[in-house]
Amino acid sequence: MSDHGSSPSGAEPPARAAAPRVSARAVVVDQERRILLIRHRDDGREFHVLPGGRVEPGETTAEAVVREVREETGLRVRVGELLWVREYLPERHPGNSYHRTRLQQLQLYFRARLDSDAALPATAPDRTQAAVVWHPLAALGELVLLPAGLEIPLTALGTGQAASTPVYLGDLL
Repeated sequence: MSDHGSSPSGAEPPARAAAPRVSARAVVVDQERRILLIRHRDDGREFHVLPGGRVEPGETTAEAVVREVREETGLRVRVGELLWVREYLPERHPGNSYHRTRLQQLQLYFRARLDSDAALPATAPDRTQAAVVWHPLAALGELVLLPAGLEIPLTALGTGQAASTPVYLGDLL
């Protein structure tokens, strides 16, 4: 390859895809076996996600969980162990209408516990965020939960069978 980035034949090397976007999410379950979720409404659709988001430069994944949960819910959490790793490869999901981004994503799911009972107002909710809800783990099937398939390891967590759930969840929509 020459100093200018082209091959000796003069052909340009193939374009590189952007690096995967890394995000971190919190799995917060209270003593009543309810899970903390963010309800979104967008284009007439309603769906739920775990609180969390993008890891900012210079921030650890645990710091991102704490920041995102506080921004989205107003709650303070302590981050525990890593539960699951999930990937999203947009080219494998043509026609997907829930993910606005076409970026490859790597999501890390951490167990988190409330640091205090005092709720603060959310400081920077997403524009599509409609509500912060506590929903019974046993009734996750009633919701559109994203990514699809996440209710399986969450239900296992609620029944104490999380240890039997693989850490790597694969490419989920």
